[in-house]
Amino acid sequence: MTSGDTEAFATRLSAAEAKRIRKALNQTGLSKSDLIARGVRYYIDENPDGVPAFRPDDYEMDPLVKAGILPPEKDTDWTAIEDR
Repeated sequence: MTSGDTEAFATRLSAAEAKRIRKALNQTGLSKSDLIARGVRYYIDENPDGVPAFRPDDYEMDPLVKAGILPPEKDTDWTAIEDR
């Protein structure tokens, strides 16, 4: 259902996932709609599955990524972890 600049989407979750969502709703004070919309926006921004539709129009995939080779890690991922 489309209304102005927004469109409604629906989904079904397992009972365990729904329980976690309800717990998150209690912890955040967000509505179901706001919490789920934030999750979807985060997924689109991060695009963990590399969905082409979620890339900007001017996005050019790195040739190594296109070949199936993982991109190099960021320098921030190489921080030292102190022994505890």
